[in-house]
Amino acid sequence: MTSELPPNEEQAALHALGLLDAGETRQLLAAAARDPEVRQLIDALDETAAQLAFAAPEAAPPPALRRAILHALPPERGKVLAFSPLLPFALAACLAGLAIVQTVVILHLRTERGVLAGQLARVQDEAANLRASNALTRLRLATLDAKDPAYAAAKVLVAWDSVRHSGTFAAQNLPAAPAGHDYQLWVLDPNAPSPLSAGVVAASRVFASPPVSVNHPGFAVSLEPAGGSPSPTGPILFAVAPAE
Repeated sequence: MTSELPPNEEQAALHALGLLDAGETRQLLAAAARDPEVRQLIDALDETAAQLAFAAPEAAPPPALRRAILHALPPERGKVLAFSPLLPFALAACLAGLAIVQTVVILHLRTERGVLAGQLARVQDEAANLRASNALTRLRLATLDAKDPAYAAAKVLVAWDSVRHSGTFAAQNLPAAPAGHDYQLWVLDPNAPSPLSAGVVAASRVFASPPVSVNHPGFAVSLEPAGGSPSPTGPILFAVAPAE
């Protein structure tokens, strides 16, 4: 069943079973160093394998296996090596079961993760649609009228969000400002002592304003010295009054 897993998860399961060679182990540990999730998976599988090893029932190893291992060791090691007659040979079967159970758990978690990800995406989409709907209901689109015949061909539009006290300025056919001057946008709050500066503008720009006392303020564009002014000093080129 491990063949159905992604490579790192399959290698981690094989690592817990002691079935990786040195090269494969190095590759797995390198992947763990790059990805904390791989490291956590390796640790979890190794810990479970160790717990199963201690819980496995003890059984005496076949005499032939003991003789074969001793024969493979150097003579000096064979003299001191002693095996417990109760080596838990059921460990192999338990680890095989571990691989199957762990694989099922991993696949189940991956499936659950996919389901939750899909549900989260749907909720996020619904929330985005709701926010967009709410934003549209509080949005005011205001077309500013040209106050100077020289600018009659220009189209100036402001989209205003009454909750965020911000908006978007857009202009079409707006001539470049004369040298040493900038166009400046103003928010007209009927309860404010003077227009509120929304900054220097050009063809288009997102702007923010200090809080205003009405949902639908007016707007104006004046020609100011380069960099803008704290209050209007130049001619008002475009304007729209606050909405009732």
